[in-house]
Amino acid sequence: MTDLAAPDDLILLNPGPACTSPGVRAALLRGDLCHREPEFAALLARLRTSIPRCLGVPDTHETVLITGSGTAAMETAVIGSVRAGRKLLVVNNGVYGARLLAMAEAHGIETVVVQAPWTTPVDPVAIADCLRSDGHIDAVACVHHETTTGMLNPIAEIGTIVRDHEAVFLVDAISSTAIESPDLAEAGADIICGTANKGLHGIPGVSFLLLSTAKGVDRVAAVPRRSVYLDPAAQLAAQRAGDIPFTPAVQTCYALDEAITEYETAGGYAARVRLYRERAAVVRAGFARLGLPVLIEEPYRANAVTALELPTGVAYPALHDELKRRGYVIYAGQGRLSRTHFRIATMGEIPLPRLVELEGALEESIRHLAKARSA
Repeated sequence: MTDLAAPDDLILLNPGPACTSPGVRAALLRGDLCHREPEFAALLARLRTSIPRCLGVPDTHETVLITGSGTAAMETAVIGSVRAGRKLLVVNNGVYGARLLAMAEAHGIETVVVQAPWTTPVDPVAIADCLRSDGHIDAVACVHHETTTGMLNPIAEIGTIVRDHEAVFLVDAISSTAIESPDLAEAGADIICGTANKGLHGIPGVSFLLLSTAKGVDRVAAVPRRSVYLDPAAQLAAQRAGDIPFTPAVQTCYALDEAITEYETAGGYAARVRLYRERAAVVRAGFARLGLPVLIEEPYRANAVTALELPTGVAYPALHDELKRRGYVIYAGQGRLSRTHFRIATMGEIPLPRLVELEGALEESIRHLAKARSA
């Protein structure tokens, strides 16, 4: 058996952090810069303009940049969406919906939960019923792409429902930004969580909110202050003035700047979504030939993550290690799926030939483990 692949040769098939381009990595070396200098103010202004532009909402949403992972953006959005004495409706049909719920509960925000199975998109009618029956619901929070299972929730339909109410619509688009349809303009969300890594192919460590000028900006100004670091109103006010209240990840901002340039040069949103659809078709054809069942039914599958049933008698740790020896890093199932399923993500800068070769690497790994088991 060969040794483990060198880190530079590994293809990350986990749903973040994702592989990055040489240009994005090189941007980290642009140099050290104090964030109180005019050069950083220019970089900040450029990112605050380029993020909504490249995601199709340049005229309707304003950016709040956050130093932290996508989870930091999620928590900022949760605490910035609900006014005092009101409620947050949370769609819970996966680990990340449950995380939104846990964040609200940690900050003492009353919640209403619309529950659905992990393999089933939420029914928008259930959300409409809750909004009609409970006038204290101030925000509706939903994960677009539940990377728990690789399933999409119907955010455009939910957005249409929420639009007719005083409530704001909060979408966790962290794993769907620049990857999935519908685009953010179609979703009509008021508070959108995104991240530099994953679909934008930047470096982890910077996330963002997109606040709609119709509802989102006013809402974060109206909520009580629930955090110092993750206060969206304070962050927005400072960033409008060309500043950030706390030390940002300057080099990661450089990398995001470069990632957006590469994204737009390659054709922007339409080209990126097309790329991810092509990747999904390539790897899923291989999964079908290998007889690996996909957890989520076809109409609800995301482009970038596929949850697969583990072959009979094959444990995830063994499969992970065999594939890593062949140059691929896969990801475990979450929660109750951890013993029965594994996940393969096709996010980031991945050469198509390596995805074509994945089928052979999987086949070799499964055959090797079956042979070892029978020896």
